[in-house]
Amino acid sequence: MVDLFRGRKWDLVGYRNVWFAISLLVILTGLYFWYARGLNYGIDFTGGGLVTYRLEEPVPPGEEAATLARAREAIAEAGVDARLQMAGTAARKDQLLVRTRVEPRPARDSNAILTEQRGDMLPHLQEAFPGIQEMAGEMVSPVVSRELIRNALYAVAWGCLFILLWIRMRYFDFKWAGSALTALVHDVLVLVGVFAMTQKEINSPFVAAALTVVGYSVHDTIVIFDRIRENLRLRRGATFAETANISLLETMARSVNTVLTVLLVLIAVYLLGGASLRNFTFALIIGMIAGGYSSIFNAAQMLAVLKRREERTAAARRAAAGRPARPTVQRPMAERRARLAPVRPAPETVKHEQTEEAESEATQAEAEETAPAAGSPSSRKRASRAARKKLKAGRKRKKRF
Repeated sequence: MVDLFRGRKWDLVGYRNVWFAISLLVILTGLYFWYARGLNYGIDFTGGGLVTYRLEEPVPPGEEAATLARAREAIAEAGVDARLQMAGTAARKDQLLVRTRVEPRPARDSNAILTEQRGDMLPHLQEAFPGIQEMAGEMVSPVVSRELIRNALYAVAWGCLFILLWIRMRYFDFKWAGSALTALVHDVLVLVGVFAMTQKEINSPFVAAALTVVGYSVHDTIVIFDRIRENLRLRRGATFAETANISLLETMARSVNTVLTVLLVLIAVYLLGGASLRNFTFALIIGMIAGGYSSIFNAAQMLAVLKRREERTAAARRAAAGRPARPTVQRPMAERRARLAPVRPAPETVKHEQTEEAESEATQAEAEETAPAAGSPSSRKRASRAARKKLKAGRKRKKRF
């Protein structure tokens, strides 16, 4: 595949404030909607009713999705907000689990509301599934829901902490780990903010999607960090910002291609996978876009900012010690590439070196010619030794200049 980014003269690191401003704008917008409208918590987090029905005949294999769609339509006609799931054994699935949303009212308790919902759902389900029977109905306590929320937050926090420690051990510097963690927090905040704006339901699959996004984002960030670390060893004379910019251009094609291929699959699942997968797939789509953006335009840029401060501190220490400081000023991209290009010797230098080589060869030939042809072996050895010394002296003079 053609790499459209490698070798471009794009100063991505130089526009880091623009990338930071875009991320900050999206996050602040999401936080505003979160504060103004709140999050649309699902039944898993708010509590509600759990009603179990038994079908007259088990559902044949491969027809579970069609059965759930028909039951969902019947419950929607009853005006009840619910989530459905098939249950039973692997060979005989004949149970329908219905989780209903129960919002307590001042004049009525939750049990009375659930009883009313059960009375509204049963006639519509009997029309869709003749012979269906209600087996049980109970309330799911909000205490359990609060525990689920707490465990979800713990899962995300522990995941970020383990990632932070692993990157610290891999790169031996908390600046790399802190930059990667900043990108992960950005991805989670963007995901939550978009769900607050769209009022999509937040449930247990949303937590799984958030953890998946965190894992994908740090994987893409590690690839970019590895290329930066490799180029740091190859480009000794460049500043960290220059090295990071070249590394981003070298890895951007890989990051963009990975995000696009994953998005194509997720969009297909979102459009064709059914209603039960849409919230989960939507969370993955938003998270993948945010993760790809943060790896390129947040993690690497934040690391360049931290390393630039480190370079300035090191320059100040060298200046205080009386040693010349290395320049850390950000130069235009064309000047950076010219600075990193291999240095070629001037024509005069090449000509001078060729002249010296010719002179050394002529000296050796002259010594060989002046040596006596029929002399004693000792005289020939002395002449050969003198020629070798003269040749070595010429080579040393060439190296010195």
